Amino acid sequence: MSIKSITPLFDLKGHEASVLAVEYAKTSLLGEHILASGSEDNTCRLWDIRSQQAVRKISLSEPVTSIKFGKKSGSSSLYLSSGTKVHTFDLRSEGASFAQPIQTYEFSNDEINSIDVNENNKYLATADDDGVVNVIDLGSHKIHKKSSKKHNNICMSVSFRAKKSWEVWSGGMDSKLYEWDFSRGLPTNIYDMNSKEPTTAQMFNPPFVYKVATSPDGEWIAASLGDSTIQLLSPPNKKQKRFELKEIRLSDGHNSMVNCLSFLTGTKNELNLISGAANGRVAIWNPSSKTPIQQMYKLDDAIGKVNDLEAYMFGDHVQIAVAGTGESGDLGALKVYHLQ
Repeated sequence: MSIKSITPLFDLKGHEASVLAVEYAKTSLLGEHILASGSEDNTCRLWDIRSQQAVRKISLSEPVTSIKFGKKSGSSSLYLSSGTKVHTFDLRSEGASFAQPIQTYEFSNDEINSIDVNENNKYLATADDDGVVNVIDLGSHKIHKKSSKKHNNICMSVSFRAKKSWEVWSGGMDSKLYEWDFSRGLPTNIYDMNSKEPTTAQMFNPPFVYKVATSPDGEWIAASLGDSTIQLLSPPNKKQKRFELKEIRLSDGHNSMVNCLSFLTGTKNELNLISGAANGRVAIWNPSSKTPIQQMYKLDDAIGKVNDLEAYMFGDHVQIAVAGTGESGDLGALKVYHLQ
């Protein structure tokens, strides 16, 4: 399959250092089609995609590593991880009051790499450098259940599984993917991303888990790996009378570390997975197809390194917001591309 080179529709300029995280909200209290970006310049910026302008700016004391909008319809909350803390901001606030968090959580002993909020906005999960996954009760503002186990290395990513009330997934630099029952604080399954017979590529580039994503329908869990592949898992489903784990290893789309994943439901209700690698390669996959790889792209050289991406529908078109570093490596880059 040929690789299509693409250039950005537009740049969102303002960050003064590497952009680490990007998050999209189709609707929010700030309007429609809002992007939030977090950077090593210690700021989060909120952008109106339609006007291509920044509409809010939040300044913190440490880099903003992960961002989530409240999931519940009408939620006014914006969650940011920075250092060992998670801050909650109220999108209804204006002026100086918006710059101050309404709640701050500090339950991690080491830097937080990833956060997620479950679909009814009751729980927030964190993944940190200590390998710990914490689940915070957003009602009581306390740890819901202290986990009895942790990753043996840095925990890079965490994601709640849709339609499963007590299920959260995490992945880390121990090359493990954990399925947690957070009502008990225990892992129900631990999946090793290492092959039984490691390839030469895996010896030099271990399958560290950089990103975990779960599909909107809850069927698929995806893990992007350091060996340039993606692991797809579809756990047993009693309702569908499917009692075996379905596993697919996607290996044709990338030639370097895959560190970005974003599930997207298209205009015809088809499920796609968009993956991104640090070197600017982007791929679209259909998990249900016999030939999952749909298209490959190469981003323009103005992106030096890709740190994160978010896919979304803008009208009938698939767009991605890509966060990373600029060509020189010392400035942040936040660019929007048209894929389909």
